[in-house]
Amino acid sequence: MINHVRSSFFSQAGAVCANAIQPKGRSSASQNTGTRSNDEKTTEAIVPMSLLERYIFRRAMTFALGSLGSLVVIVWVVQALQRVDIVRTSASAVGNIFYIALMLLPDLAAGVIPFAVLIGSVQALNSLNADSERAVIAASGASGKVVLTPILVLGFIAALATLFNSHVLGPAAQRGFHDGLRTINADAITLFLQPGRFEEVQDGLVMSVSEVRGSTVEGLFLSDQRDPTVDLTYFAKEARLVEEDGQSLLLLYDGQLHRKTNDDAAISIIQFQTYAFDLATLKPRSDGDWIRTSERSTLELFHPDPNDESYQAKPQGFTRELAQRFTDWLYPIAFALWAVAVAAHPRTNRQGAGPAMLLGLVGALFLKALGFVTLSLVERDTRMQWLVYAVPLLSITASLVLIRADIAVSQLPIIDRISDGFRATARGLKRLLPSATTAGGGPRP
Repeated sequence: MINHVRSSFFSQAGAVCANAIQPKGRSSASQNTGTRSNDEKTTEAIVPMSLLERYIFRRAMTFALGSLGSLVVIVWVVQALQRVDIVRTSASAVGNIFYIALMLLPDLAAGVIPFAVLIGSVQALNSLNADSERAVIAASGASGKVVLTPILVLGFIAALATLFNSHVLGPAAQRGFHDGLRTINADAITLFLQPGRFEEVQDGLVMSVSEVRGSTVEGLFLSDQRDPTVDLTYFAKEARLVEEDGQSLLLLYDGQLHRKTNDDAAISIIQFQTYAFDLATLKPRSDGDWIRTSERSTLELFHPDPNDESYQAKPQGFTRELAQRFTDWLYPIAFALWAVAVAAHPRTNRQGAGPAMLLGLVGALFLKALGFVTLSLVERDTRMQWLVYAVPLLSITASLVLIRADIAVSQLPIIDRISDGFRATARGLKRLLPSATTAGGGPRP
């Protein structure tokens, strides 16, 4: 029975592969594909694909969406837990915490979309090899484009989603996120703080007030030890919550700033008439302005106001943000091509799927880390911004060269030797471990 099923599968797969190398849209098999989803019809309308290509695309898309959902949930939970201390600051924060966490999703999704494409593509290609479908495709004479096209289409779809997120959805979500933080911190000051009591609003940030009257606070004390290199202590006779340029600010009036450097214990005292705090971070407004570049529209970054204090203080931050927005969309394409380079070739079951996935993840992590390094260089010298564009473009070029040369990266001799070494080590460790036994004392079958 099993042999009959396997024989039936290979005969059908051979027919499908033969159909894949015929002109698209003209074969009898493609005319009898049955009911297809709207997503498949839309994709085929944009990029015509054969029956086999649609099959690979559907599997890769399924694995990619599953990976995306898992990665976003994991990172989202970690980020949300870091904000749990906000909940204890006010009763209204309990209702706002979900909104704030929701505003984190676009930024988190943009970071994990390329990895979801990579994992989904490699997983789909590995499954083709595990089921011997990739060998049938190669034996039928189908070109490598049968595998490359659906994976590349998936990469372009992810690139378009990332492009939309970087220029439209992401900045709006960042504005909503910081506005939510400002609202919560404003409530913490006016509703939660009890006169005469010292309350830890955040880790390393202690506040106390003498009296609260609406949006006006009398006798504000604020101790900020969040920076391990310096301790800051603020005293103000009066503080007010105000709206300026659409942002909630805490303005301190008639006070002092005591600054203590932890290295040499040097203390400096600064007298001020007014001092502005950004309620999103509870830091001086001038220190927090760099965060706001992610909230600005792309048009604002292209044409900043010359009188803008943020632009005057740190113009390289605008250049960095622009470079990041215009290169993030390249990474899904680079990761998709890298997945094809490491996992698209036929291989035996002895070789296994581990090397392809490991190579894919290591290469992707290295590329992304290199991207972060180049972005940090732009902070120092804006002339280095060409490196930000060069990293993903060079990766795309290198993967295309590997694919064009038909080089099986995961099957290179050095990779095989490393894999054999890992397997030998695993077998050695397994022999050293005590053998598992059944409840009756005999060896487990």
